[in-house]
Amino acid sequence: MAHVLVIGGGVAGLATALLAVRRGHTAEVFERDTRAPGAALDRDFFDWHRPGVPQAAQPHLLLGAARAVLRAELPDVYAEMLRLGARERHELDWFDVRPPARSGDEDLVLVQARRIVLESALTTALRAEPDAVLRYGEPVTALTTAGGPRPRVTGLGTPRGGYAGDLVVDAAGRRGGSAALLAAAGCRPGTVERHRTGLAYFCRWYRLPDGVDEGPRRPWTVTGGAFAGCAVFPSDNRLFAVTVFAHTGDPTRGALRDPAVFEAAARTFPPGAAWLGLGAEPLSAVLAIAGLDNRWSPLADGRGPVVSGMVPVGDALTHTNPTLGQGTSLALWAADRVARTAHRDPGSPG
Repeated sequence: MAHVLVIGGGVAGLATALLAVRRGHTAEVFERDTRAPGAALDRDFFDWHRPGVPQAAQPHLLLGAARAVLRAELPDVYAEMLRLGARERHELDWFDVRPPARSGDEDLVLVQARRIVLESALTTALRAEPDAVLRYGEPVTALTTAGGPRPRVTGLGTPRGGYAGDLVVDAAGRRGGSAALLAAAGCRPGTVERHRTGLAYFCRWYRLPDGVDEGPRRPWTVTGGAFAGCAVFPSDNRLFAVTVFAHTGDPTRGALRDPAVFEAAARTFPPGAAWLGLGAEPLSAVLAIAGLDNRWSPLADGRGPVVSGMVPVGDALTHTNPTLGQGTSLALWAADRVARTAHRDPGSPG
C-alpha cells in the first residue's frame, strides 16, 4: 500500500487522508494553520479568522452526491455530522405536492450544515486513526522530485524537515501555492481553463428565535433578477444565512457591507423578506467574498502530464461557481478516487 502526503487540512485534504487510511494506506496531513477544528462549533466558526480559506465563513450545503459518498464510505462521519446538528432536507419537500416518484428520488437529499460541521466530523474521525498523522502549523515549502523528462514528486519539505511519500496530494485549494512549488521543482506549468463568474457574495448569519426550529418553506429560498439576487441557506442548530449576490461591475455593491443596507436590500427579495421577518438574531457582520471563477487546473498541458507522483483534489483541481453548491461533492468524489487508486504506480502518467 502507499504512504500518502496530503497538502492542506480542509475538507478535501481531511477526506482524502481518512479515505486513504481506511483503504489500508498511511497518510500525513500538512496544514499551515496552527488551529484545528474541534467540537465548539460556534467558536470555531465565528471566531476563527481564516484568511486562506475565505469561503469557510460562507454558507455551505451538501448535495445528494456528497451525502452518498459519506453514507457509503464514511458513515461514522455522517452520523457525527447529524449529531452535531446537521439536518437533512429532501429536495422534493420544497413542493406543495410532490411530482410522481422516480427511481433515485431517495438520493435527492440535501444536508444543511456549516462547513465547520463537516470539518469537525472529519477531524474527529481522522484523529482516531493510528495510520494517520495531522501536522498543524507545518506549511509545505518545497517538493522533492526525481529527475527525468517529466519530474516525479517523491516527497515534500516543510520548515521542520523533509518527508518522503509514495503519493503527494495537493488539497491546498486554489490559493495554496502549489504552482509555485512545482515551478521551483522544475516542472512546466499545467494548462488552466478559467471563466470568471462576475459575482460578488455578501452574507450574514442569523439564529432563529427561541421556539422556532424551522423557517418558512415558501417562498423559494433563491431568487434573483438582472441586477442582483438573494438566497437563504438554512443550516445546523437553527442557524441560517442570508446571501445577497451582485455583479462585480456594480459600483454600489460595497454598500452591502453595511448591515442596514444589506438587510434593506435582502428584504426586497421574497426569501430575504420572509426569513428576516421572523425576528432572527444576527450573529455576524456582513461577510463578503468575490474573485470567484470556474476553473479547471489539471497537472497537464497539451503535451501530457507535467509531473507524476502528485495529484490535485478539491479546489486545487476544480473550482466552480459556489451558487451551484458542487464544490464539496467534487472534493469528496476526487478524494474517494485517490484513496481507491493510491496503491498504483505513482510514476505512471495516468
